[in-house]
Amino acid sequence: MVDSDSSSGADENSFFHYFTSFGIHILFIVIVIVLKWQYDRNRYRYPKGPRDWRNIKDAISFHRKKRDNLLVLATDYPDSCTVLTHTGRLVLLNNAELINEIFVGRADLVSNKVDSYLENQLRYKEGKHIRTGIVFRHQDHNARIIHKALVNFMDNDFVYKRLDSVVQEQLQNLRLSNKFDVRRTTFSFAVRLLTSLSGSSASKAMNDKAFELFEQNLYKISKAIHEDTFQKSAKVILTKLTGQSETLDINENILDYIKTWTQQRSNRAKNTTDENIVTSTTKTSHDFLDSILNAIDESSPRLDNDDVSACILDIIMHGSEMLKGAISWFLLYVVIYPEEANSCRREVRDKGYSKFELSSAESLVHTQAFVKEVLRLSPIIPIVIHSTLQDFKWRHYHIQKRTQFGANIVALHQLPTWRDAAKFDINRWIGNNSSTIPIQSYSPFGFGPRSCVAEKFLFNLLTGILGVLLFHNDFEKTGPVPEPSEGTFGLANIPPKFSLKATSLIHRS
Repeated sequence: MVDSDSSSGADENSFFHYFTSFGIHILFIVIVIVLKWQYDRNRYRYPKGPRDWRNIKDAISFHRKKRDNLLVLATDYPDSCTVLTHTGRLVLLNNAELINEIFVGRADLVSNKVDSYLENQLRYKEGKHIRTGIVFRHQDHNARIIHKALVNFMDNDFVYKRLDSVVQEQLQNLRLSNKFDVRRTTFSFAVRLLTSLSGSSASKAMNDKAFELFEQNLYKISKAIHEDTFQKSAKVILTKLTGQSETLDINENILDYIKTWTQQRSNRAKNTTDENIVTSTTKTSHDFLDSILNAIDESSPRLDNDDVSACILDIIMHGSEMLKGAISWFLLYVVIYPEEANSCRREVRDKGYSKFELSSAESLVHTQAFVKEVLRLSPIIPIVIHSTLQDFKWRHYHIQKRTQFGANIVALHQLPTWRDAAKFDINRWIGNNSSTIPIQSYSPFGFGPRSCVAEKFLFNLLTGILGVLLFHNDFEKTGPVPEPSEGTFGLANIPPKFSLKATSLIHRS
């Protein structure tokens, strides 16, 4: 009986010691984490700002009312500030000089423009340098060769040879009814245009059911990205923590569709190479897919078809979001400012600009001024975000690696140096008035060496598209429309959902 009691007591002591030891280990881990946090806090120095986690509600709402928040922060902190958002610490730059210093002058930053909703990186093999399509680390060899290939394709093989016909074809296929959903219609136009640019052979299949499903899935992702609710903010945080996403399954279907293009083109290129000796100097590119495939031999580590397909997906998705956003804003401003829109319409009709022609779009002075002023007040990219690859000292700050830097484009476009900054005034871009535009205070398409591959052509491209739309159509409101100050931020800044009525002017010409 005594032996039984001793054994029972020993078991209880062993059980107690086990939990005590476990608790001590947990306590040590907590202490180490706290000490590490305190060490980092004392070691690094950031600009001041509303970065206390007690403002967690403001951090979550930063994902939503970004335009208002960006302007308020620029007012409260004219140079820079540090904000804790749902994606981590963000050093927000509100000063033109600081923005250019970081985003143009430094080479140790990585562009972080790819949105969480295109999780190609979750599908990629470990050890690959490439992670998120066409937006790469500055030091990455593959980044440089692909970016160079895309820029060379736009400059030498495409812009002044086939771009006009491709854009005009999609403008002719654009169907505007008595009442049309602007965001849905412009998205369809943008996807079809970017698909034609990315894979010329794919444009032949645009009327089949597979492409229709491809376009619908892309639009589902677009809608999820631009949903503007607190529930959406919570989902974003959950995605960051778990790696799971509401759009990942859809994204897999889209990527599988693009892989078929890549595989077919790779097989065709291989057969051509087997029959003829083709050197790098004799290779020609017919679209973005060709230009990337032609650069594969220079890649290290070597790009495979999955990598190439992800690049094409990023081009189509990001390009279509940006183009949809731009055209949606143009049409919104057309109905809000009809007098300015009519002056543009008179210009394009006087010049007979009925078909898209990039080389003559620059002659549409008033129309291009309209485009520039819309992009000033409603920039498609409201905040450009890069993140640091390593610790570095900047001015009197010590910045930790993986800290995000944000260029406040919304505030940059409304600095006090702008005359009547809040006013929509296309005349500021015309004639001698353009000399009053503040230097380094206008950048609607991003910064630095990783900006859009077609940046030098974008103003003329957008001007030409708007010119053709105004030549052939009169746009009217069908109900309430958003205010220019509104907008939802996902991959791009776009106006809230609205509809317009389009009346053809073809019989009035």
